[in-house]
Order: sequence, then structure tokens, then C-alpha cells
Amino acid sequence: MSERLNAIVQAIRNAFARSARGVAGAGSAAATGLLNARGLILLAAGVAAAGNALYRHPPLQTVERGEIGVRMNHLSGGISQFREGSVLVVPGVHELRRYSLRDQLYRPVQSAKASGEAPFQSVEGLSIGVDLAVRYALDPARVAAMSRSLPDNLNAEIVEPAVQGVIYKIFTRYTVREIFSTKRAEIQQAIEKELAPKLAADGIVLRSVQMGKIDLPADYRQGLDRLLAEELETEKMRYTLELKEKRVQESALDAEAQKVRREKAAEATGNEQIIAARAGRGDEACAALQAAADRAAQARGRS
Repeated sequence: MSERLNAIVQAIRNAFARSARGVAGAGSAAATGLLNARGLILLAAGVAAAGNALYRHPPLQTVERGEIGVRMNHLSGGISQFREGSVLVVPGVHELRRYSLRDQLYRPVQSAKASGEAPFQSVEGLSIGVDLAVRYALDPARVAAMSRSLPDNLNAEIVEPAVQGVIYKIFTRYTVREIFSTKRAEIQQAIEKELAPKLAADGIVLRSVQMGKIDLPADYRQGLDRLLAEELETEKMRYTLELKEKRVQESALDAEAQKVRREKAAEATGNEQIIAARAGRGDEACAALQAAADRAAQARGRS
């Protein structure tokens, strides 16, 4: 009986052992599968990260027409310059910056109106608006040397501060009338002369400065309109007086011409009478006619 009981207990033990070994085997397989899945996930993530890096920072980048590319090597500190074409850029090693060599235009729109945000000031302290256009371009010979300090937005960070610092100071030297009409060319030349070296210090070449429409204060505009109307009226009066004077001169010349014509006619008539008298009336008649002609001539001389 005891042997049989021992056999049953041993059988139960063997069954539990087989179950434990089965569970252990299944767990080991599951763990192995889990490790394999995690590796695949990590590998996929690495491939995706590499693909994203290549997409964001492709090893071959393009410098377009009208641009200049500057490649900086973060390991060696070297700088290379490239024109139109493809450039090898190794992620983490190189950085490529592209700059346009085309002419660019800056317009201080906030100063274009006398009632705008930042109007200019004349020597009288009046606010005026000026449609100003500053044309500039990067100096290709200096881009590589200046690339570390050149900002991405040249207009906002270099050109605008330089222009503002020059033009406000220059406009305060002139009156509104000079800015509006008589000194426009001189003002443009003064701006170019002072602005060019400031931009050149940052590797920028100033092409030109153009002054367009001048927006005057409303009160000054009304006063100027009245002044122009008065000047036009004065000019009209002067023209009228000159015209009347010319007419008087013309009348005097006409009267003088008529007088000369009458004298010529009288002289011709007298000569004809003398000739006729000599031909048919004798010496006494001729003498009388000659005396009459002389008296007529003397009368004309007295007149």
C-alpha cells in the first residue's frame, strides 16, 4: 500500500515537473521573441532617424543661379566658397549658408507718410514723408570673410539701422521747400556719400538711393498751394503788363510808319509838280513851286 502511495506521489511530482519545464520553455521563447521585437523596433527607429537626418540635411545641396554658397567645417574651422552647382555637405560636420548676389531693395515704408509711424523731420521741425528706395547688393569678394557675422535677414539687421541712422540726420539739415523741390539731387548724393561706407563695412555695396514722392504736412501743403496761386497771379499780371507795353510800342511804330509814308507821298507830289511846271509854265512858275516845296519841307522838319 505504501509503495503504491509512493508511486502516486512520484507520478504527481513528475507531472508538476513536466508542467514547470513547459512553462519555463514557453517563457524563454516569449522572452527571446520579445528581445527580437525590441531589436527590430530599435533598428527601425535608427533607420527612420537616419532617413529624417538625410532628408533634413541632404549630403548634396544646391547653390542656385545668382547665389553664392559658403560651407563651414565645424571640425577644422575652414571655409569654402561655391557658385552655382551641387555642394557636398556632411551632416554634423559641414554647414552651408547661401546668399543672394542679386540687387535687393529696402524701402522705409513707415517713413513714407507725413502722418506715418516714423516721418522724417525738416530743419523747421516739420514732419514730412519721403518715398525712399535704397538699392544694394552683397560684395561677392567679401562674402566668405564676412559669412560668420552676416545675419540671415540683411534688411532688418544691417541695412535698416544704417539707413535710419543716416537719413534722419541728413533731412534735418534742409527746409521742407528744399527737400520738396530745389535740393533733391543734393540730398540723394549726401545720403549715398554717408551710407556707402557704413554698408561697405559689412560687405554690402550700395547701388543707389532714390527719392520718390514727398508727402507734406497738411497745413504746409495748404500754405504752399496759396503761395503757388499768388505766384501764378503775379506771373499773369507781369505777362499782361508786358503784353500791353508791346502793344503800345507796336502802335507807336505804326504811327511813325504812317507819318513816314505821308511825308514820302507829299515829297513825291511836290517833285511831280516841279517837273510839270518846268515843262510847261516857265522859270517863274518853277521857282514858285520850288519855294512851295521848300516851305513844305521846312514844315515837315518842324513837325
